[in-house]
Amino acid sequence: MVFDQLSVVLAGLAILIAVGYTAQLTVKSDVDVDSLPWVGLKSGIFAGPRTRIGSLGTGVLATMEAGYRKYSASEISFILPRSDKSMVILPGSQVKWIADQADSVLSAQLAQRNSLLTDYVLLDPTMARNPIQEVIVRRNLTRSLGSLVEEIEEELAVGVAHYWGKDTDNWKEVGVFETMGKVVSRSSNRIFVGLSLCRNDEYLDSAEGFAGAVALSGTLLKLVPAMFQPLVAWIFVLPNRFHLYKASKYLIPFIQQRMKDLKEAEKTGIPRPDLNDYTTWHIKEVELDGIENTPPKIAKRIMTLNFAAIHTSTFTATNILFDIYASPMADTYVKEIREEVEQALSESGGKWDKNTIAKLIKTDSAVRESLRISSFMCTGMDRVVVDPHGATMSNGLHLPQGTRLGTSTYSIHHDDSIYENAITYDAFRFSRPREISTAAGKARIEGNGDKMQYSMKKEGLAKLLESKNLATVTTSDTFLSFGHGRHACPGRFFAATEMKLLVAYIMMNYDVKPLTIRPPNSFIAGSIIPPMKKTISVRRRKL
Repeated sequence: MVFDQLSVVLAGLAILIAVGYTAQLTVKSDVDVDSLPWVGLKSGIFAGPRTRIGSLGTGVLATMEAGYRKYSASEISFILPRSDKSMVILPGSQVKWIADQADSVLSAQLAQRNSLLTDYVLLDPTMARNPIQEVIVRRNLTRSLGSLVEEIEEELAVGVAHYWGKDTDNWKEVGVFETMGKVVSRSSNRIFVGLSLCRNDEYLDSAEGFAGAVALSGTLLKLVPAMFQPLVAWIFVLPNRFHLYKASKYLIPFIQQRMKDLKEAEKTGIPRPDLNDYTTWHIKEVELDGIENTPPKIAKRIMTLNFAAIHTSTFTATNILFDIYASPMADTYVKEIREEVEQALSESGGKWDKNTIAKLIKTDSAVRESLRISSFMCTGMDRVVVDPHGATMSNGLHLPQGTRLGTSTYSIHHDDSIYENAITYDAFRFSRPREISTAAGKARIEGNGDKMQYSMKKEGLAKLLESKNLATVTTSDTFLSFGHGRHACPGRFFAATEMKLLVAYIMMNYDVKPLTIRPPNSFIAGSIIPPMKKTISVRRRKL
């Protein structure tokens, strides 16, 4: 309650400072490219601050959509005003160009630091400037994911049953966002810190609180002019420090004990497969680094991971459930996903592993389609030009150093020329081509004595390979929920696995009353927030 009130006070303070400062500036000073058109500029008295404040609400989406239809369709870039720094929106055809640029030309890391103000909100600039945790997630977590499937599924099952209940006779109203946040926190921390902490309610509350506080403090702090941010940031991040302090009471002793256990295992030569989690990977990664190899530093890294995992996956899980159960086709989707899960489990002897998950083509499609239609950012592929000589696009447009740029992810995902009936949630949009191409590309068996030869028509192979690009983890210039290129989200393989297992468990173990209408998402300063207070009616199935 104290921090809720503090947030309101901080919001008011930030707005007063922002209005007072931006009244002296013109929005056009953000981007030094005179040849490009602007969209959404106000005119008249206090045009600058009015434009910036207008970009904080739902208006930014309408403005961006108008610019996309007017300019992007004609391969023209345009400038979108933002509350902090306006950005050049490139047409979708330039996604590949963005992805191909060297980090010395376009910086994704700087764009992320500027967008989230990570130097302040993560309480340690090295969290984003030297993102060791991202390297470990990309390498160790992705590589070990197959061996962790059973643990992820177990924690999801325990979590959903705990928060949704096991009553098979009576319906229960549950808050979707609230319960999904807790379930995601548990399953993520099962992989981050293992079983000893992932069911500790006080630790989990701190992890969730930190994730929410980071997002909120960053949003509020961006309202403050950059020159004032170092002076007032400490006030905005007080909730962040509080949650880190509470979590550290558990994390630091846990990390200290893990260090001892690993040293003992190395000394005795007795392997400890039970210690196969992020904490172990991180300790081994920084073993020779005197600055990084300390429990407080590792605790901050783990909390930074919690922000990345809990924040986005809670949004995704909430959107998936609302998208599926508010669809007129909800009964069909549930029926077919249940059949798919039953078939996959029967073929694996009831065991969850990476091969079982690979068979969940319809489930995967339902997740990917929700990420498409209910993405949680209006823009994507955010970059900052860092080359002192600027960057020149393939069409000849020159962007000077300091230019912020990106694409209209929301508009691309809702473009009827790219996706048929783009504004409609079609759970099996991506699985139908995969099923058709798989059937068409199956090997033709030809008998030749005792030898069996397998052949595949070239067109069948081409379709099969093309269909592989429709999996949730696969990015493209028309599917940007995870970004695209070498800077695509490193945790997307874990997130996709987690979401598919979550959907499978809920479908197999719960009935959910379909909704007559999909509760709308909210648009705040370029972020798309799922309904945070809406509920659904659930009941445990009798199996």
